[in-house]
Amino acid sequence: MVILLGNHGFAQPAASRPVFKQLPPPGIEIDPQRRAALQQRVESIGERLGRAVAESDDGSLWRSDVDVLIRAVDLALRQNLFFKPKEVDAADRLLDEAARRIAAAQSGTRGLQLIGFDPDANDHPQPLVAGFVSRIDDSVQPYGIVVPAGFTLDRIDQPHRMDVWLHGRGDTKTEVPFLTERMTKVGQYAPDDTFVLHPFGRHCNAFKFAGETDVYEAIDDIDSRIAVDPSRVSIRGFSMGGAGCWHMAVHDPMRWLAANPGAGFVDTIRYQGWTQSTPFPITPTAEKLLRWYDVLPWTQNLRGTHTIAYSGEIDKQKMAADRVVTRAKELGLEFPYVIGAGMGHKIDPPSQQRIDAQIEQWAAEAGDEPETEIDFVTYTLRYSRAGWLRVTGMREHWTPATVNARIDNQSESLRIATDGVTHLEIDFSDSGWPGRRGAVEIEIDGQTYEVQDTGNLRGFQCELARDASGEWTQATDDDMTQRKRPGLQGPIDDAFCDRFVIVMPSRPARHGQVQRWIDREVEYFQKRWSRLMRGDVQVVLDRDLTDDQIETCHLICFGDFSSNRFLFNISDRLPIQWTRETLRVGEQSFDPVDHAPVFCYPNPVNPRRYVVVNSGLTFREFSNVSNSRQIAMLPDWAVLDVTAPDDSIYAGEIKSQGFFDETWKLK
Repeated sequence: MVILLGNHGFAQPAASRPVFKQLPPPGIEIDPQRRAALQQRVESIGERLGRAVAESDDGSLWRSDVDVLIRAVDLALRQNLFFKPKEVDAADRLLDEAARRIAAAQSGTRGLQLIGFDPDANDHPQPLVAGFVSRIDDSVQPYGIVVPAGFTLDRIDQPHRMDVWLHGRGDTKTEVPFLTERMTKVGQYAPDDTFVLHPFGRHCNAFKFAGETDVYEAIDDIDSRIAVDPSRVSIRGFSMGGAGCWHMAVHDPMRWLAANPGAGFVDTIRYQGWTQSTPFPITPTAEKLLRWYDVLPWTQNLRGTHTIAYSGEIDKQKMAADRVVTRAKELGLEFPYVIGAGMGHKIDPPSQQRIDAQIEQWAAEAGDEPETEIDFVTYTLRYSRAGWLRVTGMREHWTPATVNARIDNQSESLRIATDGVTHLEIDFSDSGWPGRRGAVEIEIDGQTYEVQDTGNLRGFQCELARDASGEWTQATDDDMTQRKRPGLQGPIDDAFCDRFVIVMPSRPARHGQVQRWIDREVEYFQKRWSRLMRGDVQVVLDRDLTDDQIETCHLICFGDFSSNRFLFNISDRLPIQWTRETLRVGEQSFDPVDHAPVFCYPNPVNPRRYVVVNSGLTFREFSNVSNSRQIAMLPDWAVLDVTAPDDSIYAGEIKSQGFFDETWKLK
């Protein structure tokens, strides 16, 4: 289906352009003396922390648990994010807790006790807060953890069940109110003998993009503190968190014991009511990009996890779960769907009890044996793994690539059927291969091979590739072959899900209008990342770019191919030509005086990372209205008219756009 509606991509006149709300919104004015006192405390406790870390042999292991509290208050001061008078008092309490943790760390306290766990008060669940250093931007990101009643420190190495709870939307629930709530409230669910993780998820993005990365990093951080049973981790959430739960369940199904989405949204077009007209054109390109986070195309993946959905009987958001349930039934898949009688946007106690009892039953039945059958679909290699199977190459992105694989226990072999897949990895290192050691017989798409174990870990491991004739062969590592692969498949927004650095030009661009547009976009992206994604922007001048940054970071390069030294050095290896006289994309030419390209591409100096040219996040203020609007707005590449006014939807009027093919060539 292709919908061509709306304003067909033309920028609206300035007088008619809507003004979208800020996210987060501006806060209230606070007493100048209280502000000054808080600022002085932030600086004083920060200096005290620095000294304590310098004197500690393991300061890097506990610093983030203090930094997370100080940073919360500092951001509220710098970004004017106090929304209620009582939040000023809450900020003082966070700084009190930061000071307590410094003193405790200096006296040798570590682990859960450092962040406030009291072994003598374990007759009830204890809500705590902690922080981790994001691999994306080195910012310290918060999360809450609820320690179950009855937990004792001598059980810290015994694997525990854990539920991940994704919170609802709160435009004003930035770091100070989030941490305050997570230090004082247990939350919607606190199952027996179960840790509950509450990720912050970058505040308000439905746990997509960097928020999604943060969920996994928070899980890893908890796993470094307590033993978590990987076979008993569930993903749960309500409202915005329900939307996040749906998308994480269908994209990474076998990661979870169970998925328990409540309310939320599962798409953009229907949820926004754009079935008759849209505020921007739903072109074939835009339609493909919607498949990143729209849930229904991925519904068959729910076979890979236990699912129990919830909706209030009269909740407007009930339609989302209804649609997934209907689609699942069309695929021959059914799962429990709990509907709260007479409930609006809320979970009633009887429904809560039924849901908890069902997940507890599934947890009791969980084991660590490998899945005997995997039925998986993906539209992008960002989501490539299902249990012991990983899709590492596709015939064409944004069209379905499917795999059905099963273990034949009788013959100790594998039976695999694929469609749209060009590369596969099989890896039983986590679960162990249930068959005999040595070569394994694999039947794939009607062809039978005896495949050698090429891994050096326990269990069977191998890589398979399909050639142009359709024949599958056992493959070897092809890191030097340029093709789309997991973590390097586009579109532009994908680069901001992992570590990146902004590379600024040391010279002005050739054309003044382009330079003014670049200046605007650099400033816009830095502010957008700092406020919306609650992150710390890493910036380096092109001549100061280090080998370590090239090795570890996606490079977000602003400037043209003469003003940015890094772009100048790689310009002959990029698929777009951009000189003073011409801007050429394949057979298309544009006037470089008032046009600029934006694109992502494998960095020719380090093909394991992107170079992104002249773009930050592609969803702008228009998306602040609803998390369902926070979607990738540009594909792998586009050419923009930089003279068009900012309409809060696109960075400029789109003159051409598209995806690179599977070998990163222009189609």
